[in-house]
Formats: sequence, C-alpha cells, structure tokens
Amino acid sequence: MNYVIWILLGGATAMLVGAGPRRRAYRPNANASVFAGVFGALIGGVISNGVPGTRSDSLTLISLVAAVVGALIFCWAVRDRASDVEP
Repeated sequence: MNYVIWILLGGATAMLVGAGPRRRAYRPNANASVFAGVFGALIGGVISNGVPGTRSDSLTLISLVAAVVGALIFCWAVRDRASDVEP
C-alpha cells in the first residue's frame, strides 16, 4: 500500500512542480517529468523505510517527506536536462 501512495504523491508533486496540462504546450517533456517524479518518490520512500526505528508495513511522515524530496530532486534533474536541448 505504501508504494501506491508514494506513486500518487510523486505524480502529484511533479504536476505541482510544472508538468500540469496548462504547460504541456511549452514543455513537451511533461510526461518525462511525471515519470521522474514517480520514480523519485519510489526511491525516496524505499530509502526512508530503511531508516532504523521505522516499521516497514506502516506509512510514516518520514517516508512521505522522503518521497516528496525524491520526486523534487528527480523532477529538477529532468527539467535541467531538458533545458540543455536547443529549440
């Protein structure tokens, strides 16, 4: 269940960062941002579940924060990578 919540949180974070439908005309790689956000959230959530003292079967605030941070880092990396491409 944690994985599903992390995936949804990563997708929502990517949408809020700038991959929303209004900006797709200006950013053709919006789908890449969403996928990067989902992947980053999964990585952040899995890493945070490895923190000693947390239960792996429960959703904690630490895992949610780590999922958001992971999604932001991966979205930022994809955005910077896309800005390197010449129009």
